[in-house]
Amino acid sequence: MMNSEHNRWIIKLITSLILFLFLIVTVSALIFYFTFTSDLKTRLVRTNEALMEHMNQKLELVFKNIDNEAIQLVQDDEVKNFFDDNLPEDRRATADYRIGERLDRLIRSDEYLFSVDLYSYSQDRLVSGDILTEESRQSNYDWIGRFAGFDGYSDWMGSRKLLLRNSSFPIYRNVVTFVRTYPLIHSAEDRRGAVAFNMKEELLLALIHSRDDDQGINLVLDKEGRVVLHPDQAKLGEDWSTVPFVKKLVSQAALQGQSSGTFGATAEGNPVMVFYQTSSYTSWTMVRIVSEFELNKPLTVVRNTLAVLSGVLLLLAAVLALALGRWTFRPLNRFLATITSRLNALSPQPGASAGGDRFQLLESRFEDILVNSERLQQQVRETKPILKWQLVIELLSDYKINIANTRQYMDMLGMPLDGNRFVVLVAEFDQRQDQDTLTPRDKHLYNYALCNVAEELILAEHNGVAIELENGCVAILMSFEDDDAEAELRAGALADLIKNYAAETLRRTITIGVGGLADSTEKLHLSFAQANEALSYRLVLGTNTVIAWEDVQGEESSRFYRLVAMTDAMMDSLKLLDVEKLKAQTDRWFEALAQSAVPPEMIRQLSLQCLMKASVVAGEAGIDPEQFRMPQEMRDMLNQSDSLTDMKEFLLSVLQDYAERIRSKRGHREKSDLIVKVLDYIRTNFGQAELSLNLLADEFRVSVSHLSKQFKEQTESNFIDYLMNLRIDTAKRMLTDTDGKIKDIAEAVGYSNVNSFVRIFKKLTALTPSEYREKQLKREDDES
Repeated sequence: MMNSEHNRWIIKLITSLILFLFLIVTVSALIFYFTFTSDLKTRLVRTNEALMEHMNQKLELVFKNIDNEAIQLVQDDEVKNFFDDNLPEDRRATADYRIGERLDRLIRSDEYLFSVDLYSYSQDRLVSGDILTEESRQSNYDWIGRFAGFDGYSDWMGSRKLLLRNSSFPIYRNVVTFVRTYPLIHSAEDRRGAVAFNMKEELLLALIHSRDDDQGINLVLDKEGRVVLHPDQAKLGEDWSTVPFVKKLVSQAALQGQSSGTFGATAEGNPVMVFYQTSSYTSWTMVRIVSEFELNKPLTVVRNTLAVLSGVLLLLAAVLALALGRWTFRPLNRFLATITSRLNALSPQPGASAGGDRFQLLESRFEDILVNSERLQQQVRETKPILKWQLVIELLSDYKINIANTRQYMDMLGMPLDGNRFVVLVAEFDQRQDQDTLTPRDKHLYNYALCNVAEELILAEHNGVAIELENGCVAILMSFEDDDAEAELRAGALADLIKNYAAETLRRTITIGVGGLADSTEKLHLSFAQANEALSYRLVLGTNTVIAWEDVQGEESSRFYRLVAMTDAMMDSLKLLDVEKLKAQTDRWFEALAQSAVPPEMIRQLSLQCLMKASVVAGEAGIDPEQFRMPQEMRDMLNQSDSLTDMKEFLLSVLQDYAERIRSKRGHREKSDLIVKVLDYIRTNFGQAELSLNLLADEFRVSVSHLSKQFKEQTESNFIDYLMNLRIDTAKRMLTDTDGKIKDIAEAVGYSNVNSFVRIFKKLTALTPSEYREKQLKREDDES
């Protein structure tokens, strides 16, 4: 009876095993196929997008280099003389010869250049001295006619043919032409010449197309839809704007508002995937066309491989299951009984003594172990960067942490910190570089690269770690041996290396603050605070520099802060168009500069910063940016000043010019009746602590957004700043004219919290209310 039951159990076990294996293999194969193929197709699409982006970057790098060479060429004195026609006739030939030699050197130094043309509008001739004919204009120099009506400073022209030899069998050369005008920046009627750089089309094509790439076709279209680069030279210059996939590309880019993307289309009757990316530099669009057959070829291989593998596994599973005999399962049965009894001792389950239940229990327990192990490993990998960031943040904050207890975690996270001498650096990319601002995504990528480079430089000789902070900066923590007496010097040297790397490789400038030496982990937060304080001095000392905390301490710190704060008061007078007060403040500022013995170069830097602040005020008032003085022009004028008097006169003339422009702008602006009523209401009720933009919107029955927009247009200030300045100005008068308590004055002007009042007052005046009252009383005593 027992043998019969045992045989039935073995038959059931073999049958269940075969069915189970068949189900597992089939389901696993299907799940793996659909999951893997979907992921593989996504990867293939991303690979093609990344490949196209890489090729576009290479092409843009060559174009930017050509543009830089064009800018340098037109700034050469001899080239300027050629365009301006400032040379007498006897010296013109010599000058043209020198320019020709320079062009030859330029062409030989750049493999992508085929030729360079210089054309003078005033002389209607090239640098070679040739007077252009209609025939030459229509052949090699057709760019002159195309560029004559162009409203801009530079233009990227598509592919064109240059005639190399005029005969019964003419020889042509395909080139891509870039044209830049002289002067670089001018009005429409002041254009005096142009330079054309003719680039070799076949070398540019090699940047985006490889003969080994048989999967797709890469080409470039200009903004009108003409073919600029194509593997088939016969298609160069063709108008593809009516081609279906090009029209779809243009419409999809316009609808989605994106400069790059992917979509399916039909080309020559075959389904294809079209990848496109539009360059913001040239406005040209790079297109990659890949047939669906080529794109799905790896998926077909995977499908066939899985089918064969699944069949082999099913056959092998059936053979092995049938080959198992009764004697084979006896030790397995004993093993299952032993394991089941032990598992039931830890976690009892009803009916676990039966054979089928034993196997099911064992299988489920092993599956749980594998799943939990994989889940744990995945969690460790995903949380490692977060743990590293959190641990460094705790070290840099005033959080009490025992570094000895966290040593094993530091080693696991790749944070070797040995010794008891630490220095903290804080680095930040300069925001206003090349007249643009970094986006959050770009800043994160730059900071990621900066952290990796900083750690590589540190680990070359010392130990340390670098992380990105929540405010967009990068914190760099270095540790040194206990006997290292030059730790601060080494930290400064590392900061210089990082700064130079950012300038040379990332093409961005950064400012780095270096904190003081901390002799224990408990003082790391002090070095971190010092580094942040040193970084803030870039307002005075300028960007793209390394600022050590020890170099900005003492009286120099307060002196420069005071001088910068004085310019804020000057900007307030400019906003109010109080020219007389602005002139008096300017006189006092230059007197303070002279009395403080500020170095001349620092005076020029502070003056330039003051003028840039004035440009911001004028811009907020609605003045056209084209009416502003260029930063380089103002810097040159300041450098040419021989005395503080000359510098003051120049600065005051610019400020007065901005004041007149703002006054003229405001004179043409209609005053809103709504804002007049709102301002009267604010002046009457500014002492109410609950006064807000929402309350005003309810009071005058308008929307908050409309009221905010009208208020800013009419007052050139937002509501919060206007109300805050009104309250603080009233508080300043009360502090001077009365002897009331600080708390009473704060409540009178609308601040229920005296600490908030003191903080805002000090932010706007650089003094606490008590210090301001004492200063005013002392001034009145001195005047009396």
